[in-house]
Amino acid sequence: MSRIWLFGGMIVVAALVVGSVTIALITGRDVELLPADSPEGVVQRYLLALRDEEYAEAYDYLTSDLQARCSLAVFVRRAPGTRVQDTRLTLDETKRFDDNAFVRTSITVFRPVSQFDFPLRSSEYTYERTYNLKLEDGQWRMAEPDWWCPPEPLSE
Repeated sequence: MSRIWLFGGMIVVAALVVGSVTIALITGRDVELLPADSPEGVVQRYLLALRDEEYAEAYDYLTSDLQARCSLAVFVRRAPGTRVQDTRLTLDETKRFDDNAFVRTSITVFRPVSQFDFPLRSSEYTYERTYNLKLEDGQWRMAEPDWWCPPEPLSE
């Protein structure tokens, strides 16, 4: 009976090691960039800028309409920064309609496993997200950045 427990413990430890290596590889800083002039490339660069806390760069990806409604200072205060760091983005589909594009993604979020978690509980979850982009002066721009850039101007 003790061999079964020992074997089971070894499997759990091996799974944790493999999971740790996978997470380290996925959240690494080396990312193959998509073309900058494509809607997918803009979404990728926007999220990478947020991940790296390069808020001015992320802000530059917003449409001029959004920038007029939401100053850089407000954007920086509300930006999610660290929430983007432990994620993996998968581009599922892009649809273009004239000067608009919709990029559907799957976002996998990794969370640290705490000592109170059930041993076989997943430390990640995935959800879908669609980004709306507009072609503005020949460049794709984020038309709906997220909840942190409100629809009406805020005082600074």
